[in-house]
Amino acid sequence: QNNTPTPPESTNKMEVLKSGDAPSLVSNLEVMQLLQERMDARQSQEQDAVNAKGTAAEEPIKKNTFQNRDWIEQTVLNHLESSPVGGPDVKLEDMPKLVEQLRRDPGAASMTTSVKDEMDLQNDDEEQSPGYGLTNAETLQMLNHLPTSLVEVHLLIEDIEKREHLDEEEKQLQFLRLVSKFSGVEMEGGGDDDDGGEDDDTKMLDGGEDDDKE
Repeated sequence: QNNTPTPPESTNKMEVLKSGDAPSLVSNLEVMQLLQERMDARQSQEQDAVNAKGTAAEEPIKKNTFQNRDWIEQTVLNHLESSPVGGPDVKLEDMPKLVEQLRRDPGAASMTTSVKDEMDLQNDDEEQSPGYGLTNAETLQMLNHLPTSLVEVHLLIEDIEKREHLDEEEKQLQFLRLVSKFSGVEMEGGGDDDDGGEDDDTKMLDGGEDDDKE
């Protein structure tokens, strides 16, 4: 009877520590911005402390308290800055527009086509682009990788050939053009070079046939 279990109390504490306002799915771009803000705030505080004391003699002791944490955060930030989301043209405030189009029900575009025609919307790619009905996980993958090639799209979207609005190569190229607008990175092959994609496929097929002959 003396072995009264106490885990619930510690479990509740764990839940409190883990709960918060952070969403369940966080993109690399959001993490990168958060880490950059933390770095900037930390450097500002350190500089203020140095200016207030007039010397940095005691600063190393305080820095060493969270030295491992600071190193991990800086390493992660460096990695994210060298990833696709670290491009100079990638802006966090533009991502909701991309997310909306990636997740939008593909059927919604066809239902509003006549209305758009009557309103004479010209040169508005964002409005004319169809939705793609991607899942939350697929959308997150797109935001993190910002694909520039058909190969990447096929790897990131499961059963892409069964998706009504992505079941043809031209539709997939249109999808890449949409992502390219937000990433600022050109598609591999330039986007308008459809023959280039066919040549690559032909080379792959030819290579397979040569292997069979051998």
